[in-house]
Amino acid sequence: MMSLASIRSIWLARCRVDFRKGHWSLLAEAYSLGLEPLEGEALFFIGGDKRKVKIIHSDPTGLWVSYKIFHKSAMKTLIDFTSEPCSTSITSAKLGMLIEGSAFTVHKRVKPFVRNPD
Repeated sequence: MMSLASIRSIWLARCRVDFRKGHWSLLAEAYSLGLEPLEGEALFFIGGDKRKVKIIHSDPTGLWVSYKIFHKSAMKTLIDFTSEPCSTSITSAKLGMLIEGSAFTVHKRVKPFVRNPD
């Protein structure tokens, strides 16, 4: 069973990656982004059609590559792919929403509540 306890930080790749790549090629992609999956960093790749997700991370026993295909529709997230390799740090809450297919992009921030000094 896959353990997420060893994950130190979560990264989202914003560049396109060939989804035919396996463990070692994805590990090379992570290294090209300056990440260390063998040291506890998890890296998520999103397919160009936003219907697939690949995850690479490791635990003390080996390297994991997980894969998910969305059946009904593409993810609703508004991720812009870049031509240059880059990645963005995300929280575990954003990761949960990404895996469920939800959007986590903020379009408009609400002004903070300020109490009237009486």
